[in-house]
Amino acid sequence: MSEPADIAIHFAGGVVRFVADERRILEALNAHLIHCQGADGQLVATYRIAAVDDSTFSADVNGGVLFSRIQFDALLPLLMRDALAQLNGAAASHLIFHSAALAHRGRGIMLCGQSGSGKSSLTAWLTACGFQYLTDEVVSVPLRGEEIRGFCRSIILKRGSEFIWRRWLADERSRGFLRFADNSAWIVPTALNPNAVCHSAAPSLTLFPKYIPEAPLSVQRLTQAEALFRLLQCLVNARNFSDGGMSVAARLVKQTQAYSLIYSNVESAAEWIQQNA
Repeated sequence: MSEPADIAIHFAGGVVRFVADERRILEALNAHLIHCQGADGQLVATYRIAAVDDSTFSADVNGGVLFSRIQFDALLPLLMRDALAQLNGAAASHLIFHSAALAHRGRGIMLCGQSGSGKSSLTAWLTACGFQYLTDEVVSVPLRGEEIRGFCRSIILKRGSEFIWRRWLADERSRGFLRFADNSAWIVPTALNPNAVCHSAAPSLTLFPKYIPEAPLSVQRLTQAEALFRLLQCLVNARNFSDGGMSVAARLVKQTQAYSLIYSNVESAAEWIQQNA
């Protein structure tokens, strides 16, 4: 066991610190949060992680117990989820949307939707096809300014998406690949595309994907009103703004073309995005 060390990550004006004395935890956090590390912003949470025994861990956040005994496979996803919730909740200078984001030929593409909509699968496939990666989970839109930014963590693929990393990952032994017991996986975007990482982009296309098994590919252009309605459903921190984020969301809608995208085949959906990005 080594001396406690810390890793700081930042997003939308907030900072979270992880302090741990377990090498395996530090290596995983460092590898999969490498592209969002930094201490530029207000500290909103500090996590302290310690080994209970050879296979379980405890953690507290801001001095309060987060969990007291948990396995490694459960520890990392819970830390990621809680830290992101802390950052999102504290954000007051940016609107935060549940959205993946990529850039292609200088144009920003948002894939908005809740968990299960297929954001991460499409994002991983498109990253492997040469798109630049901003995030697979949340996008920040400043109150003033035109460019979006993403929480540039590793791409998180759930169980059932193994076909993506089996298709595109050159070496499963890569330090940028972490496979869990349930066959979910974390993949550093540069493991799929060496030039993947992009920190900001001017948005030009907003997609609302929805994965439905065996459904044919269906794409529908949305009016600005329809796009705004859907976008507000993906807004995470509306309570932090006097108008609920309406004015900035409306500005974003005016910047982009918006489509709904129903699909069952990742490759065909990605092909449509490539042709229209």
